Amino acid sequence: MKLVDTGGYGVMMGMGKVEMGRGVCREVMLKIQSIQVKKDFLPLELGSIDIILGMKWLQTLGETKVNWGTLRMELVKDGRKRVIQGYTGLSKAGVSLKSIIKTIQEGEDYLVELYRLEGVSVEEGGDIPLSMQPLIQEFKEVFQPPLGLPPPREQEHAIILREGMSPVSIRPYRYPQFQKDEIEKLIRKMLEAGIIRPSTSLFSSPVLLVKKKDGSWHFCVDYRALNKETIPDTFTIPLIDELLDELSGTVIFDKNDLKSGYHQIQMKKEDVSKIAFRTHEGHYKFLVMPFGLTNAPATFQALMNKIFKPYLRRFVLVFFDGILVYSRTEEEH
Repeated sequence: MKLVDTGGYGVMMGMGKVEMGRGVCREVMLKIQSIQVKKDFLPLELGSIDIILGMKWLQTLGETKVNWGTLRMELVKDGRKRVIQGYTGLSKAGVSLKSIIKTIQEGEDYLVELYRLEGVSVEEGGDIPLSMQPLIQEFKEVFQPPLGLPPPREQEHAIILREGMSPVSIRPYRYPQFQKDEIEKLIRKMLEAGIIRPSTSLFSSPVLLVKKKDGSWHFCVDYRALNKETIPDTFTIPLIDELLDELSGTVIFDKNDLKSGYHQIQMKKEDVSKIAFRTHEGHYKFLVMPFGLTNAPATFQALMNKIFKPYLRRFVLVFFDGILVYSRTEEEH
């Protein structure tokens, strides 16, 4: 394969990570079982994956029939029916909670598959029961989006770096034009909300955009380089099995996810400069605790434990920014 130099570029992968590359391999011939593909390929570091055929290729296939259970794809190519059969021998590997916690603390990416407990659920955005509407109206201020800095709390987030390390500074990634527009829009919103401000810090981490289910974008900062130089917190993360044991005999549950939970904790003033980030058009710093820091989950869990201490294991369970209120009867609830 001949590599044609096209200059450097960045490609955002499925998990939101940006892989940097340079050049393109023109008109590479690839055979997939009975189908031949002739396409341009970008050389990128894909780990154990050899090749990714993206949406541009899938769009050329026209109407297809896919069975995800058997990993079988049927399509018509050159007037003939073709079949691509995936390998079904791949199996899912279990992972312990201890391994997941270690992965989080090291700032690495991970994929976890969770199974829902059986029970009655209400679709998001569904009708609110009449019996609940007066209560929601009484405390409507709780459901308003938070604006400005959170009030001072007992818990602030601190970043303790390894001794002798120099400021972490990573150059910004390259973004397509539509992502630059979105980044500028999100920056304006955060400036107006008062949770970020311009920075002159020697520290700098790059920005990533991750698409949400509703099509909007989640603003993320890639703090992996900073996390490698951060001393991990010794806070003990609660075990899911122990939390589930507390629910024995209970039948009614309310699950609450805090709105912008991490942003409700201020950073220690002396550590604000360490979480500075740079975009294509400016250098900024968070005044609140952002997502992606090594010890952020432990800081948030510690605050939740302090707030709900009188109620923990009586009728409240807390796991990071998820709060579960449980009861044995409707009257008790």
